[in-house]
Amino acid sequence: MYFIQKQHIPKALSFIQAVEFLAEYLGKSSEKRIYTYFLALEVLKLLVKLRKWALVDKCGLMISENNNYSETDYQEDEAAIQFQQNLGSLEYNPSAVNEKSIKDELKSIKDPIPKFNLGYYDVIQDKQTSLLTMLPIPNNVKQKDYQSKLNQLRIQIGEILHLFRPLIYCALILKYGGDSYTPYFISFFIDILRLLIEFRIKIYRKSQKEELAIRAKEAIICYILRNPFYGSIVKQIILSNTLGKVFNQQGWIYRLIIALIELRSSKCLLL
Repeated sequence: MYFIQKQHIPKALSFIQAVEFLAEYLGKSSEKRIYTYFLALEVLKLLVKLRKWALVDKCGLMISENNNYSETDYQEDEAAIQFQQNLGSLEYNPSAVNEKSIKDELKSIKDPIPKFNLGYYDVIQDKQTSLLTMLPIPNNVKQKDYQSKLNQLRIQIGEILHLFRPLIYCALILKYGGDSYTPYFISFFIDILRLLIEFRIKIYRKSQKEELAIRAKEAIICYILRNPFYGSIVKQIILSNTLGKVFNQQGWIYRLIIALIELRSSKCLLL
């Protein structure tokens, strides 16, 4: 997989996802054969993601393609570089700024005092805002926390669980079948463990915060729409008792909504 370059990784992942979709819907294969295809394709996807993890994410927190803040991080980095180039000759004396004492004194007052407006704080819409937070410079303290050995260990464990869980899930489906709750709960346990680890990760970028939120949201959706929970509880009990009372179950609106939910609950989208 070393021949896959950075620009080819998104296309490779999209192509594998498309093949998984075709494998599920084009052929009239049994569930076992479908998950056999999925397992082979997930191995290929794992190799591509490992390549991305090493090449793009530098073995840090993996940022997905649908993360809206990845471009924002790049723009902030460029702004920080320009800021340092233009104002890099200015000296910064950390001993001149006691952040704790400033915060404590700000809590004890109600009205802005001019002495807090001498380079450290500014008044914006009747609120005292630190000028340091307005500068296009990454928070060095948070960045150092992110790069600490313990934090990197948490990231690596979380990413390994995130990368290998789909393969484990496919293998368990092949062993126990799609109607068994064993693959469902084992996959659920792996995701819970991953989330507990990931939400202890110290982050310093907007894209990293967004990535953790995206993963949590996708996990919730998957476990709601994943069988056997979806077929036995969501579809038979919840949807029939809610949508069935609002819309005529024989009408086109009800059927369209169910069809869209069924499409989103495709096996290839819930691995």
